[in-house]
Amino acid sequence: MKSIIRHVVTGLFLEVIVLCLLLSFSLINLGTTITLLIFNLFFLSITVHLNGTINKKIGILALGNITGLLWNLVLQYFDIAGAAFFGETFSLFFTIVYPFLNFMWIVSFWSLSLTVLPKPANIQPEVKT
Repeated sequence: MKSIIRHVVTGLFLEVIVLCLLLSFSLINLGTTITLLIFNLFFLSITVHLNGTINKKIGILALGNITGLLWNLVLQYFDIAGAAFFGETFSLFFTIVYPFLNFMWIVSFWSLSLTVLPKPANIQPEVKT
């Protein structure tokens, strides 16, 4: 029974990830979808080497996709409001700043999520002297 529940939970987390990718493409833009895809690839490549259950890793990844989707939705509204208030000059500025703003949430989320997963077993603890 526990195995079935684990598979259902894994399926739900994977569905959340796919829905975030589809919503980012349909609601926001292609750049957001590419950002989430790159985030997913980098996150998976890093967390494969850490200890922890697959459900925990995929759950954290799903939470990261939700965070990225909401962050980029806020950035899109910020771009629309800035362009309406400041004109097209703001859109040029936002195009330059956009990758750095995405970099901020990615690095922050990676840092927080990597603290949740335990370190590999082959790393020895420091010896107290």
